[in-house]
Amino acid sequence: MKSYRGFTLLETLLVLLVVTSFIALPSIVVQNTKETLEVVHFLDRFEKNMLATQQAAITSNQRTKMIQRDTTTEYYFYTDTIEKLDMPKDLRASRIKTLYFKPGSGNNSSLKKLHFYWDKNNQKITYSFLFARGHYEKKITTIH
Repeated sequence: MKSYRGFTLLETLLVLLVVTSFIALPSIVVQNTKETLEVVHFLDRFEKNMLATQQAAITSNQRTKMIQRDTTTEYYFYTDTIEKLDMPKDLRASRIKTLYFKPGSGNNSSLKKLHFYWDKNNQKITYSFLFARGHYEKKITTIH
């Protein structure tokens, strides 16, 4: 009887399992990193748009505003142009409707606080507007 040298079905399946795991694991890690980067990028753009909106009120001497749409996932910054910012699905936000920035000073007299909740990281990011300074304070706290 002739003897054939080759892989058995079990050995072939084992190699296939190992190769599949080498391909699947990085894609899972990349997905988690992508979601984290989306949130970090959104918060960075949100802060830059907020600052640009305040500065536009100062330099143009006209009232500017930031509007949160009813869905709480869309933010519009009104200056000379309109900048739209979509919130990623990993974040939730408190309801704040509209923030106005005074002409000439950029102050926000409503002193509202805007809260973002990042459940995946158990974080609450709070933006508090400071009285008579035109700036905000960012505070990150851990939620349980």
